[in-house]
Amino acid sequence: MQDLAKRYALFTRLPLLQGISSTELLGWEESLRLDPDELPASSLPIIRQGDTCSSLLFLTKGELLREHVSSDGTYATRSHLKTPAVIEADRLFGLTPVYEYTYRALTDVALLNIPKTLLDSHLMKSEVFRLNVLNMLSATAQKRAAALLPFRQDNAEARLRHFIRILFLGCEGEVELIIQMKELARYIGETRLTTSRLLNRWEEEGLIRLGRGHFVIHDLQTFLGGGKDTDPETQPHITTTNNTNHEQFKEHTA
Repeated sequence: MQDLAKRYALFTRLPLLQGISSTELLGWEESLRLDPDELPASSLPIIRQGDTCSSLLFLTKGELLREHVSSDGTYATRSHLKTPAVIEADRLFGLTPVYEYTYRALTDVALLNIPKTLLDSHLMKSEVFRLNVLNMLSATAQKRAAALLPFRQDNAEARLRHFIRILFLGCEGEVELIIQMKELARYIGETRLTTSRLLNRWEEEGLIRLGRGHFVIHDLQTFLGGGKDTDPETQPHITTTNNTNHEQFKEHTA
């Protein structure tokens, strides 16, 4: 077991636990078992999309791959979750208390598991924890509401970027969208040819890497205009990939 001082220093840097004193954490030690579970890197899921969310889970070490498949199976998204992080705390309660993503360990990871049944008896008695939860839920709701606000989408590029912004809300860094060209074109109300030309231009500019039936966005913030250009209706900046993947994608989606 890690030195207590080091463990508490780690826990108080985690989302929702920030600001809680080590003395308070010490009082929860026996009941909450504040000892993260160590798991090796693996392609096997740690959590599956649709599993019941019955615990408050913190990622205290390593990196997770998270994947979401649409209800109709027309697309899937992949993104990364890095330490320190809380895993879908907004799914603990409500109408559908199930996980939205499937999670796999990209590296060796450590997960702190606090059963939902212990939240009311321990964590929710802490004013700091309650405020942290309210802040998190409020921020999540506000981001989702802002993403759904209508705005002028005068061209295919604006519509596709908005579609991607909604799909990867709350994500950062490298992300991947797995979708057939005809389905992507339908989502944004464009022809396959126009959609294909747009993706090929983005690849030439250096923002994405094209593959067969999928594409990778190298940096989501740059793609969405988080760099020098912050206007969502101006053109993004893009990275080239090898010609083999490029040609396969064009043949597959023609």
